[in-house]
Amino acid sequence: MSAHALYGFLYVRRRRKILRRKWFVFSFWVFLVWYADCLPDELFNDSTSTVLLDSDGNLLGAHIAEDQQWRFPESKTVPYKFKTCIVQFEDRKFYKHWGVSPTGVGRALLQNLKSGERVSGGSTLTMQLVRLMRKNPPRTYSEKMYEMILATRIEMRYSKSEILRMYASHAPFGNNVVGLDAASWRFFGRPSNQLSWAESATLAVLPNAPGLIYPGKNHDLLRNKRDRLLKRLRAIGKISESEYRLALLESLPEKPHPLPNLAPHLLQKCIAEGKKGQVIQSHIRSKVQKKVNFLLDNHTQLLRENGIYNGAIMVTSVETGEVLAYVGNVVSSGSEHANQVNCIDASRSTGSIIKPLLYGKALESGTIAPSMFLRDVPSRFGNFSPKNFAGTFEGLIPANEALSRSLNIPMVHLLQQYGLTKFHRNLKRMGISTIRRSASHYGLSLILGGAEVNMFELNQVYLRMAQQLRYTETTQLQLFPEEEALISEFPMNAGSIFATFEAMLEVRRPDEDNNWHMFDSSRKIAWKTGTSYGFRDAWAVGVTPDYVVSVWVGNADGEGRPGLTGVQAAAPILFDIFQTLPIKTEWFKQPESEMVAVDVCAVSGHRLTESCEKQAKAWWPKGSLQTTACPYHHRIHLNNKGQRVNSSCADPMEMTHANWMVIAPDVETYYKKHHPLYKALPPFLSQCAGANASNSLSILYPDAGQKIYLPIGLGGEQQATVFRCSHSNNVAVLFWHLDGQFIQQTSEFHEIVLRPEIGKHLLTVYDTEGSKKSVWVEIVEARKEVN
Repeated sequence: MSAHALYGFLYVRRRRKILRRKWFVFSFWVFLVWYADCLPDELFNDSTSTVLLDSDGNLLGAHIAEDQQWRFPESKTVPYKFKTCIVQFEDRKFYKHWGVSPTGVGRALLQNLKSGERVSGGSTLTMQLVRLMRKNPPRTYSEKMYEMILATRIEMRYSKSEILRMYASHAPFGNNVVGLDAASWRFFGRPSNQLSWAESATLAVLPNAPGLIYPGKNHDLLRNKRDRLLKRLRAIGKISESEYRLALLESLPEKPHPLPNLAPHLLQKCIAEGKKGQVIQSHIRSKVQKKVNFLLDNHTQLLRENGIYNGAIMVTSVETGEVLAYVGNVVSSGSEHANQVNCIDASRSTGSIIKPLLYGKALESGTIAPSMFLRDVPSRFGNFSPKNFAGTFEGLIPANEALSRSLNIPMVHLLQQYGLTKFHRNLKRMGISTIRRSASHYGLSLILGGAEVNMFELNQVYLRMAQQLRYTETTQLQLFPEEEALISEFPMNAGSIFATFEAMLEVRRPDEDNNWHMFDSSRKIAWKTGTSYGFRDAWAVGVTPDYVVSVWVGNADGEGRPGLTGVQAAAPILFDIFQTLPIKTEWFKQPESEMVAVDVCAVSGHRLTESCEKQAKAWWPKGSLQTTACPYHHRIHLNNKGQRVNSSCADPMEMTHANWMVIAPDVETYYKKHHPLYKALPPFLSQCAGANASNSLSILYPDAGQKIYLPIGLGGEQQATVFRCSHSNNVAVLFWHLDGQFIQQTSEFHEIVLRPEIGKHLLTVYDTEGSKKSVWVEIVEARKEVN
């Protein structure tokens, strides 16, 4: 070979060597770049189950993942027993290798070559994690090499504990169960950190062949694998001989357990609020939740006989604002009765459940004092004519008793006095968002159930009242630990709240007499019921210094049922719940700075005057000091015949003087029925000046300006109406006039039947002393009556 040819050959050879080196360096750097980025940011993006936990981390319920797998979100830790079992069963050198075990791969390769088929994979736990990440691709040598490379990269990014955690969270356990946490609950009915050695060993051998071995199938093969693993644990000293023997005796699970379902409506609420696929920690206490579920199911077993199928309950801690129990509906009633509806979030008619809020605000504003008289007589407010539930009237009744007995007419009078618009505004400030229309839309029926509220907001209102009384700061309801407390002052002072709760203590308890507080075993509970129009909703709310409990019973579709009242349907559940709750604080302390001791008239409940015969001491909220002194007791003058006189008709030296309770005739008619010791005001001596100015006469029906609809009968004749009057003198004679024309006279029972013509009329009534009362009324033709 010539020198020139040799030089050319050497040049080409050197050139190829340089190119190969450059190609190797380039390939190496390309590989390093790929290797550095060969893993996705998140190894797994599978859909996960929504998991709801109680305050202690126990499972309340779970919703299956979108791919219909029970796959809980990744856990933060792996229990020691399972960690030990899985390492000893799958990868004994897990803590020593860097993702690939050369001895394990070599041993597997020799075994496969000798047998002529694949009998061993030699995969480490890290390599198995790669296969899980890649959704179990076909098993080939190239795939195995790729798994090795990715395994080493995983070892560089994650710690050993993180790798174990990811493996435990994504390993298949058969029967659509993925991950240790889901498997522990599905196969053993408890969390993984409470599993025994035998149970942990059982779960450790399942991912090895989940399609072939799972509880309920191939028990012998499963038991043999489990027992070999237990033997290995004994051999290396992880368990003692006695633990080993006892573990061998433990049985295998037969079939998957149903997951707990203690708060299904709260779980659905979380999903609807965007927490799908997450682990949700709540403040719910499992023990309280179970008791409340049991009590509601028990009571609805009886209520179903009356066609009542749904109910909801909330139990809240006054101390922390945490929701301890959340039962959105009766799960056992069946889907045909809309049990899936979360009745806690549903807006329902309030009934009388908001009367304490009006009572408290009226105390605060000085509209009333706690035991001050309110009117309880047949009343009409425009076209609104409220009725008491029992259909009776007291005439006059103390405000606190009107609240405790939930009388409708006095509370409507109170709302009118306090101010409809002002109360409507206050309800919104208290946090009731469901009152979306104007005050005029609801009218005075607002206090009797004309508006709606949901249980969550109702519970919050009473919670904040209790907290305002117990603390200087209040918080919002807290379902979940991550929620921040809302520090805000409730729009009612502590003195008015205390007086309101004191009145609510006297509400008659179901199936008990009013002497419940005489028994040492009875706890103080301020409570109130509510019943909506048409018997569609039954409410009960109870407050102690420790808890607020709210109960609603009814039908989710709004069907009313006879007997569906707060007292009969909701209150028994309320008191059964309180019986299960521990007593921490006996009762609220009276807020001394917000209360004042007052001398009051023992009869009327107003501030004391010289004319009040009986007096008493009472503690009032400071706002009540703005109320008037007693308007009912007056100083009167009598002659020797017991007739009222004055200086125009009698010698002052011959007069006797007395303090007398004077009330309007329309009130007196009902008041004296309930107060047999009440004495009517004596009549004036006829010769006395001003005698005819007495207020002894009153027109009970109709009200001034009232429209009266008189129906037309089948024969075309106009139907009649009844006008009524009252007089303080039982033997008085009254003379009735219509449009200036005398109609008739009445005595003892002052009622007349009339058929006035269509149009406006002036009704005037006189008594024998010359007193008169007049009202304008309008008669309006109504449609014909039909059978």
